[in-house]
Amino acid sequence: MKTFNEALTRLEWYVGKYVDFDGVYGQQCMDLAVDYVYWLSGIRMWGNARDAFNNDFKGQFTVHQNTPSFQQQRGDIAVFTRGRFDNQYGHIGLVYTDGDLNGCMILEQNWDGLANSPAKLRWDDCTGISHFIRPNYEEPTVKSVTSVFKAKKPTSLSTITPAFNRAQNRGRSLTAYVKGSIDSKGAEVRKRQGNRWRGFNWDRKAGYDLNPGDIVYIFEVHDGWGRIYTGKTSGPGSNDWIWLGRMNVIKVYK
Repeated sequence: MKTFNEALTRLEWYVGKYVDFDGVYGQQCMDLAVDYVYWLSGIRMWGNARDAFNNDFKGQFTVHQNTPSFQQQRGDIAVFTRGRFDNQYGHIGLVYTDGDLNGCMILEQNWDGLANSPAKLRWDDCTGISHFIRPNYEEPTVKSVTSVFKAKKPTSLSTITPAFNRAQNRGRSLTAYVKGSIDSKGAEVRKRQGNRWRGFNWDRKAGYDLNPGDIVYIFEVHDGWGRIYTGKTSGPGSNDWIWLGRMNVIKVYK
């Protein structure tokens, strides 16, 4: 089994890649998940997407039912068998960001059923997901991260809990909706592509990252992503976006 950090690097690598693990039927959703599990553990999953959680993972993965209180984690495998996916195939994807109880960003193939596109990111409200498959990583990275947080001195951020709904879409504004600080994991900046008729995606990287503690202002919110401006509280903004799960809220303006 690989480490948590190795898994995160693999997730980044998948974005924009065409994954056809078995070489038949094009880029199916299951191809991406099978490749990921095989790369992590050497285990080759069988079956359709809806069968994934019935595999024998030999103690290297833990299967969790998706309940209203369950918090998904980046690197989990999301198995869709509810709603439109309650059929013989189901759907499957990889959890790209932790998100929150309202949803998360999913990395997936074949969302449109054409099996001819690369792995893409899409915001999902998690209502169609019945199970999450979580790798039992080689090292307890979550515990080590927790110890780092405990060692830090309390800051003003730890006591600020302003109301700001990251899941609520808000149109482009000339003044900031919110001021925030990038969390300890840093944030990769991406470009938005597409339009409101065909849909948007954030597959293209902007070519730079924001560091922990960097201050950002958010001028637009769409599907859990925020358009950033790093200089002032007003202005035209830019086409640079971050996943809002990487931002600690400092001040809500409106």
